[in-house]
Amino acid sequence: MVASFKILASSSSGNAGLLRTGEVTVLVDAGLSAKKLTGLLAKEGVDPGELDAVFLTHEHADHTVGIRGLSKRADLPVFANRDTAKAIQSGLSRRANWKIFETGLCFEFRGLKVSPFAIPHDAYDPVGFLFEWGGDDLFAPRESLAWATDLGFGTGLVREKIRGAQTLVIETNYDEELLDRD
Repeated sequence: MVASFKILASSSSGNAGLLRTGEVTVLVDAGLSAKKLTGLLAKEGVDPGELDAVFLTHEHADHTVGIRGLSKRADLPVFANRDTAKAIQSGLSRRANWKIFETGLCFEFRGLKVSPFAIPHDAYDPVGFLFEWGGDDLFAPRESLAWATDLGFGTGLVREKIRGAQTLVIETNYDEELLDRD
């Protein structure tokens, strides 16, 4: 299967993206109810039971509200840094299957190289992600996707991390003053 990426939602009402690499099917942010996410996934031919993991950028509800319903699936890994997981878990009635990463340290999940990097946003420890997969051969070339949301401006670190990505997802909140300065 050729890798694919689909933005399921992007607004202050909710953010979520679906990445399928052939090896894994992951949700990047879950900012809609589990019911709405299930409907959007169905349109893409994906059952929520097929999700291999969820990666969260920060604790704001427009990126995480779906974790409440998705956490019913006890085996679903939910990747977040410690501050984000702690902030989200305080509002959940059941414990999510947290997989804690440290911002700035790369890790792998089922053939997916994940590089979480700090972004400027008003959250505890917000991150963007650089996802890389595939190999260095003709039949499985190296591919990558950078995901950076709620950016007010692009720091040097953000620019460095997204520079070589083949697919780039940037979402910002409209602020004319910040746009003029950056």
